[in-house]
Amino acid sequence: MKSYWLNIPVADIKRTRAFYNGIGLEFHQGNSDDNMTGLKVGSQMLMFFNKSVLESRTGMSFTDTDDGNEFIVSFDLESNEEVDQLAVNVERSGGEVLEQPRQSHGYYGFAFKDPDGHLFNVIVM
Repeated sequence: MKSYWLNIPVADIKRTRAFYNGIGLEFHQGNSDDNMTGLKVGSQMLMFFNKSVLESRTGMSFTDTDDGNEFIVSFDLESNEEVDQLAVNVERSGGEVLEQPRQSHGYYGFAFKDPDGHLFNVIVM
């Protein structure tokens, strides 16, 4: 395999762009319209699609994140200070910090939900 990416269903692409830009991440300008947008993290892509687009392409419905989640995306940052700032940016941008940054299991980090309820874990390794 040459590469991989995640296709993540969202309710509103504009809200998704605003949230992730607000926490300090930038979207790839190439593959972006009102139904999808791509965010490069390190060398990998997170692709966000309007939920209805993914459902029509797959013929399946996706998990209601109010009832549960199927995965957690984890990010590795360089420093505790970057972790702390990201937690502030998540709250300012409309996400939900699930646990404040702290030392746990040998790592410093925190967990959050984006506006669509997707779960993320952020740590310093």
